[in-house]
Order: sequence, then C-alpha cells, then structure tokens
Amino acid sequence: MLTHIHIKNFAVVEDVAIDFDTGMTVITGETGAGKSILIDALGLCLGDRADSGSVRYGKDKAEISASFDLHGLHEAQEWLAKHHFDSDDDLILRRIVTSEGRSKAYINGVPCTAQQCNELGEFLVDIHGQHAHQSLMNKKNHRHILDELIPDTTCLRKVYDLAQDFRSVKKELDTLTQGETDTNDAKAFLEYQVEELQSVILSADELESLEQEQDLLSQGETLIQQLSEASYHCEQQSDGLRQTIRLLESGLKSGLTSEAYELLNSALIQVDEARHDIERRSDKLELDPERLIEVTERLDKIYELARKHRTQPIQLAEKLQAFELELEALLSADERIGELNRQLKDIRAVYGETAKTLSNQREAAGDRLQSEVHSQLQSLAMGNCRFGVALTPHLSDALSPYGAEEIEFKIATQSQGELKGLAKIASGGELSRISLAIQVVTAQQSVTPTLIFDEVDVGIGGATADIVGQRLHGLTSHSQILCVTHLAQVAGQGDHHLRISKTYDEADVRTVIQRLSNEQRIEEIARMVGGVNITEQTKAHAAQLLKQNS
Repeated sequence: MLTHIHIKNFAVVEDVAIDFDTGMTVITGETGAGKSILIDALGLCLGDRADSGSVRYGKDKAEISASFDLHGLHEAQEWLAKHHFDSDDDLILRRIVTSEGRSKAYINGVPCTAQQCNELGEFLVDIHGQHAHQSLMNKKNHRHILDELIPDTTCLRKVYDLAQDFRSVKKELDTLTQGETDTNDAKAFLEYQVEELQSVILSADELESLEQEQDLLSQGETLIQQLSEASYHCEQQSDGLRQTIRLLESGLKSGLTSEAYELLNSALIQVDEARHDIERRSDKLELDPERLIEVTERLDKIYELARKHRTQPIQLAEKLQAFELELEALLSADERIGELNRQLKDIRAVYGETAKTLSNQREAAGDRLQSEVHSQLQSLAMGNCRFGVALTPHLSDALSPYGAEEIEFKIATQSQGELKGLAKIASGGELSRISLAIQVVTAQQSVTPTLIFDEVDVGIGGATADIVGQRLHGLTSHSQILCVTHLAQVAGQGDHHLRISKTYDEADVRTVIQRLSNEQRIEEIARMVGGVNITEQTKAHAAQLLKQNS
C-alpha cells in the first residue's frame, strides 16, 4: 500500500510530506484548492508524461517521491527481481521534472524509464476517475476483471498454455520452412554431389593400384621390349658364367679356385632366377588399349572432382561423408516439418474446444457481472444506466493466449440507449461510479492494494451520497482507499481526513495539505455542509456524521 508521499515544487505545492494509513482516507477542500494535486503527483511517480508546466513557478525542478509497503505483493516483487531492482518489502518511486521539460525516474534509487514505473504501478495503484491511470479505459483490464469472476480457472490457464505451445511450435516450423525453395535447391544439389562422389570413391590402396595399372598399361609395349632385352642379356651372362666356371674346375682339387668357383656358381643361379622372373612377368604383361582408356578416364574423373572440391584425391571420401551428413540433416528436417504440422493441427483442435468452454464460462460470468453492477448502479443514482459485457470473437485465426474473444465493458446512460464503450459515453463522475460499482462486485477478487477514487460523487447527493460513502468504506476490507470528495456524507465515512487549501501572500500562492484532527474534521465537514457560514447547527450535524460512521 501507499505509505508516504513527498511533493516538492510541484504546481502550487512548495514542500509537502504526507503519511498514509490503511483504511479510507478522504481528501477535501474548497473548489479550486487543488484537491487532485496529490493524484497528479502520484501519477508522475507511476509513469505519467512529464510536463514542464508542472514545475512550480520560479523553480528549477519539481520532485516527487512515493513510498509503498510491498508486503504480500508477490507480483510486484517478482517484477522488481526480474528487472534487477531491489525486491524487499519497501519500495520508493521517485520522479524529477525540470523546468526545461526533462524528466528522470528512479525505482529504489536506481535510474529507470517512465514505462517501467508504469508497468510496476499496475501492481500498486488503481485510480478511478478522469486520469491516465483509470483502469476502465484499458480493455485489457476488462478481461482481467471478468476472468477473476470465473470460479474454475483451469480452462483459462490451459488456453494460455496451449497458445504458448502453438507459438513455440510455429516459431520452430517457420525457422525450418524459411527459404523453403532455397532448401529444396540445396537438397537437390547435395543429392547430386553425393551420387557423383559415390561413383568414384575409393580407398588409398585402390588409388595407388589404379595409378600403377595406368603406368603399366601406358608403357606396355616399351616394357615388353625392355624385358625381352633384359632376358637376352641375362642368358648371355649365364653362358659366360658357365664357361668361366668350367675353366676353374681344374683348380678345385688344390683349393686354388674353390672360393671363386663358389661365388660364380652362386651368381649363375641368381642370374638364371632373374631371367626366369623376367620371362614370367613378360609373359603376363598384355597390351590392353581399352583397359588403359577405362583406367585413365576413371583417374581423370577422380582428379577433376578433387580439383572441384579443392582437396586431395584421397580426401574425397571425407567430402562424401560430410555431404551425406548434411543431406541427412535436410531430409530429417522434412520429417520434423511434417511432425510440427501435425502438432499444430492437434494443438489448434484442443485449443478450439478449451476456448469454447472458456467462452461459455465468460458468458456466465458476464451475465452475473451485468446483473450485480446494474444493481449497484441503481443504488448509486445511476438506475437508468445499463451496463453490458461484450464478447466479440477474434477475426484472426491466430491463437490468442487470452481466449477466442475480445472483452469490453459498455454502458448506456439511458435505459433504451445503445450500449457503447465507456470512453465514448461516460463522464468522469459516471466513470468513477461505474468503477466503484465494479469494485464492490469484484471486491473479493481484487489484488490491487491501493484504490483511488477522484470525484466519485460528482452529480449526486442525499441518500445516494451516503451509499457511495458506505460502498467506498466497504472496500477497505481488502484495499487502502483514497477518495477525493466534495460531499460531507462521503467525507464522514473516512478513517483519515486530509484537507487541501491555498494560502496567499503578496508574493506567492501555496497549496497546503493538512491531516485533520477530529475537531478539525468537524469544522471541515461543517464547511462542506453549510458553506462559509458555519453555525453550531452545522457543526452538530458534522459531529453526528462522524459519530454515526465511527
């Protein structure tokens, strides 16, 4: 709840500090005294647009700080933690506006944006009246109010979760199908690359064997001639060795030639073996021009692909493996796309059924809200008004996390008039009383700790004013209430009373905000009842109002 506000050099306020308590605080004052200054100042802390005209004349800047007790306000504390601000039970919002129109905002002493103050303020304060923070001017709040009246929120949560699931699946699908034409082209190209490489792929041993075979086939005729000549020379050498061996045989007995004889005999054996090997190989060597063409063409293709892929021939197998993996990924993406499309279809079907159930629950809650708000409006001197809850189906096929329809509160100020949006037809006072009626109906579901009603009693009096005061005070069971009023019957219902007045001197005008004692409250309420001439009778009436409401 709001615990303190300090206003310095704002409008006609020079320097005012006010503490606030639980219960209902009424704010009164003469016409033109500036009763709404407190609300305007608080609005700046809550992110309202800054205006250099709000700086007190002759001053460099206006400064407002508002303190809140966040005990039990888990959503506000979670917001603070999420945005990296201190998130304990104490909160200070501070706003500075310079005479040049520049503005600075702070949350717990840390610089922030006005938008962040606005977001945080939604958890703290709800202002009812002609004000930027009038919650009924935002259709999003109409949905919140109506949904709080639904006893079982299972469908509400399920619709939200299904819409989020749909969005997540759709995002993945869009990523996979983005540039689908390019993907198909890439897949076709990879298939071609894989097929081309598979037709020539070979191991290191096979490449070496092909290169050797090509060398043999290309030099076959020359090799046959060379082998034939080598065989002839070996045969000639063998004849020479035999003759030499025979010449040495006579010296064997004496041992004179035995060593040479053995060496030459060994050489003869080796030369004969070499000649036989040459002849065998020569016999196996065949001239095959067609095989030479076949081997050459295959090697040419291998070398060409190696150049194409800028790698060594032996590394083409690695290239093939890489292409196969990439192609497999693209093919599995096709399978994933099919699976995601099936998921979207299933989610949409379940969402449709769940959203329909939620729509039925909202219709029932809307009927109840219409009936109970109408009953409250009658007691608030707006009996001719008709309040309606319009559920308009979405035109888009997109799955909204908030259901299948837009929700808007509408009003007709005449019993036979056309229901129209609140902003188009309701005056400030009417809007405040409609807000009050809705707050009374939804009191048990409200989670906003501070409710402010600005001139909620415009255009009413008598018994209706008493009822307005009772309704306002009844809201203190779950919220802190601040109420700007000009009616004694409403002021008498307050637990605390602030009076706003202006003081004048030769040089300046100042607005003074004073917390009233019980005696001062009697004087102020007597003024509200009797005007300038306060009599004992009006004071007695004021005292009676306070007594009966204490």
